[in-house]
Amino acid sequence: MSSLGRSLNIGLVAIVVLLTAGTVGATMFYQYSVDSLDDQNEQLREQNEALESDLSQTRQELSSANTELSELNTTLERTQGDVSQVSADLEATEARLEATQTELADTRTRLVETETQLRQSRSRIDALVADLNDRALIQARLEEELEDLEAINEELDDVNSDLEVQINNLETDINTLEDEVDDLRRDVNRLESDLRAACSAIEGDKPPACDGI
Repeated sequence: MSSLGRSLNIGLVAIVVLLTAGTVGATMFYQYSVDSLDDQNEQLREQNEALESDLSQTRQELSSANTELSELNTTLERTQGDVSQVSADLEATEARLEATQTELADTRTRLVETETQLRQSRSRIDALVADLNDRALIQARLEEELEDLEAINEELDDVNSDLEVQINNLETDINTLEDEVDDLRRDVNRLESDLRAACSAIEGDKPPACDGI
């Protein structure tokens, strides 16, 4: 009986030891699991904060992009209006240039006719002067006619001078208008370049003003 009692005691001790060891192991495993879950929760919180920060930054970038798009649309509309205005100014200036060139051609024609009349009058004066040398009897009449012709000659000289001044003024106007046409053409080229740049900066659907650009 004594040996059996000792064996039972040893067995009970062994069982108690095993149960104690199992409880400690389970406790340690539970503590490890809790610590692991805490670490995972902390990582998830950090990831969530990072995602929220990225989302906020993305929203700011989207708002900035929308603002920039609105500014580009405004610039595009203003540039389109400038192109239309400059094109209209260019057409009007070219029309004025054409009219001035026509007027210059007419004035030059009148100048040629006046110079022809002036040469004819001078020829008559020369002829009358020659006749005066041979015709003393009609000298008085010829002198009177000569004075008239000289008066006409002076008037024609004045007309000729006026026409030359008009031609110089018209040529100056043409040069000015040609400079204006060049400036307007440069403005049109610059504005069209700005329009192309504004259209190129727009992502996605472009406004009708960008068609054909």
